[in-house]
Amino acid sequence: MSNPTAHQKAPEPLTEHRKESMKHRLLASVGKEMEVVRGHAARWVSLLPGVRYQLLNADRRVGVQTALWRMDPGSHIPAHPHSQDEECFIFEGSVEIRGERYTAGDYMLAPAGSRHSKIRSKEGVLMLIRGERITLRDRLLLRTAAYLGY
Repeated sequence: MSNPTAHQKAPEPLTEHRKESMKHRLLASVGKEMEVVRGHAARWVSLLPGVRYQLLNADRRVGVQTALWRMDPGSHIPAHPHSQDEECFIFEGSVEIRGERYTAGDYMLAPAGSRHSKIRSKEGVLMLIRGERITLRDRLLLRTAAYLGY
């Protein structure tokens, strides 16, 4: 019985061109590479006095976005409804909703159809929120509600 590996040819060394070609074919087979938002290049959008967000991803097809939110000490977000599920994770600081205080490490899910009461932050907060996309109409409604004291 002969050894089948004895007659096999040694593999050719990989040239840089061949490595790049293999990489290109592999990436093309799994889809596009990941999207990255660099912290130093991302833009913060002011929504309300003391409240801003940094858009990380927006899926216009389903109307959902992922964003970092920062609230300065003493700021608030008026009561508002949710047409889609909203997930929130607090990185630092705290918020108060209906008298309950939520702090770093807390995760909240506001299901579609629910309504937040006013969200306050006495000490400031940084949180990640994945939920419905904020439109120009939403911005105007929130600013009007904040102006009216809701």
